[in-house]
Amino acid sequence: MKKKSFRINGEKGGRPKSDTYISTFVIPGFNTVILTEHQYETLLSRYGKVLLEKALTIFQQWLITSPCAVKYAGKNNYAHFRSDGWVINEAKLSTRQI
Repeated sequence: MKKKSFRINGEKGGRPKSDTYISTFVIPGFNTVILTEHQYETLLSRYGKVLLEKALTIFQQWLITSPCAVKYAGKNNYAHFRSDGWVINEAKLSTRQI
């Protein structure tokens, strides 16, 4: 006996996609960096305003100048701001917070 399928013929199964990254938050002065408002607030509470502004500046300059950054343009950039990532380490070095 064949198992009954609950999907409409031709419809893919699985869980629906999350709309987390649909609502992007425009950060004043950093138009090329894409984050949601919740992600920006999380980074702000984690690193503080001064360090986050410096990290955003460094990352935006990298997005504009580096040929490797083409594949990250137009995508969510939250993963680049990890606590052990290069962006935060560069910002700490430039603000001397290490």
